[in-house]
Amino acid sequence: MGADIERRRTIRIRRSSLANNKLADMDRPSIKIAEDLNDYAEAFRIVYEAYREVGYILEPHPSQMQYSIFSMLPTTCVFVFKQYLKPISTLTQVLDSELFGLPMDNLYKKEVDELRRQGRKVAEIGALATSKESRWNNLLMFLGKAYFQYAKLIGVNDILITVNPKHVEFYKAIFLFEPFAEERHYSYVGAPAVALRINYDLFWERLENTFHEHDFETDLYTFFSRIHSTGIDESMQFSVERNNPLPQNDAAFFFRQRPEILQSLTPEQVAYIKKYYPEAFFYAH
Repeated sequence: MGADIERRRTIRIRRSSLANNKLADMDRPSIKIAEDLNDYAEAFRIVYEAYREVGYILEPHPSQMQYSIFSMLPTTCVFVFKQYLKPISTLTQVLDSELFGLPMDNLYKKEVDELRRQGRKVAEIGALATSKESRWNNLLMFLGKAYFQYAKLIGVNDILITVNPKHVEFYKAIFLFEPFAEERHYSYVGAPAVALRINYDLFWERLENTFHEHDFETDLYTFFSRIHSTGIDESMQFSVERNNPLPQNDAAFFFRQRPEILQSLTPEQVAYIKKYYPEAFFYAH
């Protein structure tokens, strides 16, 4: 049984083309946390197009961007893989908070609350998408590498994600996610979802034990853990935990495009958003 699992894992990793990534053919590739209107807007468009393609967006939106109130929070990180100035792939981390919680609370609040009761620092990742013209290369692997470095920096204990059941085995094999909660129907996207978890306290030990006998092409421990001083790795080194609101004009643009995201907030959440974005509620009605 164990040998069969490892065989399937190796096949999946080889298919992800880690050793043949063609980054040298790209124009100044880099990874960063979004910080300006272009970064955010392009990331949200990439997610919108990807979700529309697979049927997760049930009603088209005139903005052609996919984001929520969580995207606007100061501690949220929208990671973008850029080819020169243009984002072509993205991943979002939402850090748990008492006031807003996590997006997956809609389906799995009871299970997440158990981690909260243990005093663990919990983050959810989502909005993983790559522009259609850039899917020739598995850029998600590099975004994952960057995110794991950031999670280490800020002391995350648990990384959570909800995925379509058909993707569960990929996330288990490549990123070592483990089952967290059973499949449930996610009405917002009209599809089933499964919750997965990485106990990040144990992640690097598990990664090393899993891949220590693999050859270069399939050694994900070395790939994820080693940051080199040249090439794209230079942009994966983060120095501080993010806690920065969007610039006022940028936030106003996004609230103007999707005023509905402000309309379901609690009074406490409204007060919080007004504190950071005092002009936001001009666009709420």
